[in-house]
Amino acid sequence: MPSANLLLYFQDDVSVVNHWLMNGKHYAETSEEWLKRMDRSLASIKPIMESTYGKDQAVKWTVYWRTFFIAVAELFGYNNGEEWMVAVFLFKKKKSHHQFSFPPIISLGH
Repeated sequence: MPSANLLLYFQDDVSVVNHWLMNGKHYAETSEEWLKRMDRSLASIKPIMESTYGKDQAVKWTVYWRTFFIAVAELFGYNNGEEWMVAVFLFKKKKSHHQFSFPPIISLGH
């Protein structure tokens, strides 16, 4: 995971209005819910996995996604969510300094 302040260094197009840390408990619970939804929907997910990763790789990638959800739930839920934090950022889009002008459309008389 990147550091909690990493996005503070990328403010060319946006400004950070506010940012804060939350413990990982909610993210752990969210990941557990995603896993439950995935397990309930395996029949409808199968064609998506096949079209995304190929028929011969679909089962493997389904297992990878299950493993990811389990790992996130365990890591972020560890120590009641106090070990791994979630950084939350509120951004504001900066006004563009670029002026785009397009050439006029020329009719060819068709």
